[in-house]
Amino acid sequence: MRKAKLLATCMTCALAGCAGDGKGLDENGRPEGESSGGTLQPTFQSIQANVFTPVCTACHAGAAAPLGLRLDEGASYALLVNAPSVEVPALRRVQPGNPDASYLIQKLEGTAARGGRMPLNQPALPAETIAVIRQWITNGAPNSPGASGGVGGSSKSRFELVTLTAISPARDEAVPAPVRDIVIASNVELDASLLQSNLIQLRASGGDGNFDSGNEVPVPVNVTVRSDLPSVLAITPRLAPLEADSYELRISGGDPVAMADMQARPIDGDDDGTPGGDFVLRFTVEMTR
Repeated sequence: MRKAKLLATCMTCALAGCAGDGKGLDENGRPEGESSGGTLQPTFQSIQANVFTPVCTACHAGAAAPLGLRLDEGASYALLVNAPSVEVPALRRVQPGNPDASYLIQKLEGTAARGGRMPLNQPALPAETIAVIRQWITNGAPNSPGASGGVGGSSKSRFELVTLTAISPARDEAVPAPVRDIVIASNVELDASLLQSNLIQLRASGGDGNFDSGNEVPVPVNVTVRSDLPSVLAITPRLAPLEADSYELRISGGDPVAMADMQARPIDGDDDGTPGGDFVLRFTVEMTR
């Protein structure tokens, strides 16, 4: 538990870019009163269970998560692995197989081009703790124990419905401007070749919050597959980050072309328990105060 708690304290600071006040830490940056016990494992499940969920979600959850980084279960992987850093967009927060190029590691080791070493104004993490994170990334930053890469296994039932989940922004959520990308996750691997068929559309309401007024504004987007098995899609406005307005993202689940998995099964976009139907995400971007 000592290593898990130590990593948790640092990861919260490193990912948010926050300093922290050092409360509850000894002179070496270790949590006070913790007895030695189990060892943190270089798996995403171990990090999620021992770090993100119990510690980091106190800040890194919901629309106000610092730098848009949500670390609650079900969202954290999609927003870490292959996700560009907000501070240095040319670098990924976690680049599978390459810890030296991962912005998270650079911040922990104090080699990042921007800002100070994390945790800020606190003792550096012990080398063995950083090594746990490094090893997970070196292993390909998998989301399932024993996997060499990707987000999970591919042994899905042929009768399982293909579903999509809005990771960030969440459905009907109000988030602060600007919004740089929209992240959608599937429960299986999607057929990425279908993304060339213009089946993902984004519209701004035109300022009235209504999508049936006739003044809606199409927003051109680029779509990137961040991970497979299952798929994580990053939908990025082509011209500029999204500013204050209401938005509707629609992913086709029917004619003329439906988003589908590798077995050509269409998504259950409308969640009615049968394949087909559009996936619709509506959210609001609020003016930054």
